[in-house]
Amino acid sequence: MNTTAEDGEPTEHVLIVTPFKESAHLIERYFDSVNRLTYPHRLISLGFLVSDSKDGTVEKLQDHARYIASQQQPWEKFHRISIFQKDFHYDLATNEDRHAFNVQIQRRQIMAKSRNILLNSALTEEISWVLWLDGDVLEYPATLLEELIGMDKDIIVPNCYWHSYNEEGGYDKNNWQETPESWEFQKTLQPDDVLVEGYPELITHRKLMIDMRHENGQTDLYYAVPLDAVGGTCTLVRAQVHRDGAIFPAFPFRHQVETEGLAKMATALGYEIWGLPNYLVYHYI
Repeated sequence: MNTTAEDGEPTEHVLIVTPFKESAHLIERYFDSVNRLTYPHRLISLGFLVSDSKDGTVEKLQDHARYIASQQQPWEKFHRISIFQKDFHYDLATNEDRHAFNVQIQRRQIMAKSRNILLNSALTEEISWVLWLDGDVLEYPATLLEELIGMDKDIIVPNCYWHSYNEEGGYDKNNWQETPESWEFQKTLQPDDVLVEGYPELITHRKLMIDMRHENGQTDLYYAVPLDAVGGTCTLVRAQVHRDGAIFPAFPFRHQVETEGLAKMATALGYEIWGLPNYLVYHYI
């Protein structure tokens, strides 16, 4: 696949898509991080969906888009910035509530609908790659796009961690591998049962990528492992995977919804999923 011109410059268009909800406090830093990307901005489009927000998220997003359009140098400008709005009338009282076990399935069904609407609205024919980047993933290498695209995988995810000034830990528990024990456990489920990861209330017996960092002494940044599911914090998808029908199911698909359901669909379509346990991006805490 030809991804660069003869002079080594990238030629493929990338769509970075981000759902936002009650996220006004994140937008300035989000744009600071995206603006630092070294991939040619003329080949990057940004797509946003704002939902159920009362904190001025969409207004602040629009302000930043206008600034970029009017103030940045030509080489800094993105190919396209698209902002969409869709309310689902789904509210949680606090940030802690969104991580509670008992709301996960409904919350992620709403997120699936949000991602599908954003994808259908923003994916244009010139796009070769789609980077799903959560609004609260704010620290990552400036060379992220070149490095992930250079792996030439259908779907690939870095390892999403959190950190403070003196400690760090794994964040995205939705990047995982099935195990013999997890397959056996699934034989006990009803067809419409949905699994979620990382909760003591539900032990699925899967192996999480956050636990694979430096496994067996492996420290290579680009060491890749096969995965059976992905989260959506920072996930690069070959656009053809989406065009062939891999969406974010809001319904149980092989016991998964949303991003993990996307991975199951992609696998059913014959695509492969990979993770980079030692390549870190950092989530806001």
